[in-house]
Amino acid sequence: MVKIKLTIFLLFFHVFSYNFSQENSSLCGTVVPQNFLEIELNSKSNYNYYINEFYDKIQLKTSTALTDIPVKIHVVRNDFGSTNISIDEILSEIDEVNSFLQNSFLRINICDEINYINDSSLHEFDLEQIESLYSNHQEDILNIYFVESITTNNSELCGYTYMPGNQNQFYDVIVMDNQCTNSSVNQTLVHEFGHHFNLIHTHGPQNGVLTDEFVNGANCSSAGDRVCDTPADPELNSSNVSNVNCLYSGNVTDEYGLLFDPDTSNIMSYAPQICRDNFTIEQYARMYAGFHTFKTYYKCPSLNVDFYSENVIDYCNDLMSVNFFDDSEGAISWEWDVDGDDIIDYTDQNFSHSYSPGVYDIALKITNANESITKVFPEYINFESSVFETSKVILKLVIIDTDENTWELKNSGGELVYSGGPYSESGEYIVELEIMPSECYTFTIYDSTGNGLANYSSEGVEYYRLTTEEGELIRYNQNFGFDESTYINTYYLSFNEVNAPNFFVSPNPSDSFIKINHSNELPDHFKIYDINGRTMKIGDIKDEKDLTISTIDLSSGMYFISIYNESKTEKLKFIVK
Repeated sequence: MVKIKLTIFLLFFHVFSYNFSQENSSLCGTVVPQNFLEIELNSKSNYNYYINEFYDKIQLKTSTALTDIPVKIHVVRNDFGSTNISIDEILSEIDEVNSFLQNSFLRINICDEINYINDSSLHEFDLEQIESLYSNHQEDILNIYFVESITTNNSELCGYTYMPGNQNQFYDVIVMDNQCTNSSVNQTLVHEFGHHFNLIHTHGPQNGVLTDEFVNGANCSSAGDRVCDTPADPELNSSNVSNVNCLYSGNVTDEYGLLFDPDTSNIMSYAPQICRDNFTIEQYARMYAGFHTFKTYYKCPSLNVDFYSENVIDYCNDLMSVNFFDDSEGAISWEWDVDGDDIIDYTDQNFSHSYSPGVYDIALKITNANESITKVFPEYINFESSVFETSKVILKLVIIDTDENTWELKNSGGELVYSGGPYSESGEYIVELEIMPSECYTFTIYDSTGNGLANYSSEGVEYYRLTTEEGELIRYNQNFGFDESTYINTYYLSFNEVNAPNFFVSPNPSDSFIKINHSNELPDHFKIYDINGRTMKIGDIKDEKDLTISTIDLSSGMYFISIYNESKTEKLKFIVK
């Protein structure tokens, strides 16, 4: 009897329950856990955060540093120490996987020595032996096992893993068949990494059932593989896709009678292996989010990246000083990129760095005598500006619990400018606070019972909100315990201010453009960002015409421009009307 190689990813109802579908047994049996939708829903907020962060990295060309995925390699041999796969073949396959994962800013990093397991019964592995194989697991790491064969229900599998979301480290594993690893056309290992980081088959979570995704893509984000740049897939196989020209020949239609037009080249499909050679950008985004949402606890036992920090904020000068303290394991040298620009800023173990407002990735690469490992901490620094261009602050208070809340506004000299409360009646209170330019104010709100403005009742919801006179939000909060302070800086640029001796921008404020004026040499390039540090424009300066920059596409408000040349960098402020 000819054994059929299968690719499988497994999701179990619990650790010791294995139920493999017999439908489409020539492809794979998939058991979706009962809490699949629950996991998807519970992780949605964090997951979407990292999805958006991925696109920010792509669109704004921020840090391209790769985060290493610590893995432990286990090679299962027979009782005599023999196997049909070489270490070079394993490393070659991992290099190929990395060529894909780098597009998700990820990279496999093999930790420590390879673990050889001499056991003939596990060498030809049957899923009934799963507990015996997994007894070799190393904690807090992705365990990858290479075995001679994987058998279930008298059929052989190419490999399998588990979708993320289960906290039990029993599931931190990929198991691979040797022949499917060293095959020149087989993409099983990277296919399994896709599953491990939350990619579903392009035909959806169930085998043998027609996808619920519509051909027109109307429900693409909630059906099929939940990815909108992969076309709806009726479940590809060798009977409806040619292994010569990879053309789809099926005639299946969706619920509306539309013919499917699937992508036969997608790695997460069941098209013939020779056809599969790509992921889409949304799949790369999902893998990035899958790792950062579920698997950042992976670490190498002998070499692990970690640090902690302490922040000191000078609100009146809109600066934050951060003290970094390395807490890594096994490191003898350090390379820090502390602002996500792919430039090494420090090689000290511990140091301090000053930040202007913005959002910054931190990348730390550590090295010991034999190897190195890198970890990126996305958006680790998120420092919002306290500068507001306004002559009034509007305070809105909604009070339910009476006689608990007071507030005060002080200037930079600590003098009390305004105060209010306690409030003996529930209701809505609005106060206009006139403030001066070139000052630094501290607004503090107090709650005598320590529960902030956290009352919910039929009368409404308690909260306080600070806005500028133009309606820009300064602060909104309910849960602040006994007290909370907000800083309001009015040291914004006066219209006639010249910002720097070597460069200045005009006109300021701007209607439709600004021009960089220089006293000596032509600058090299510039970057414009808003008061929250979001990059809005980046450009090279090759001649005088590049000094004029359109601001038509910028909303009204304050912006910063960093101007770079070989000798220095200068940061200026300007206003768009």
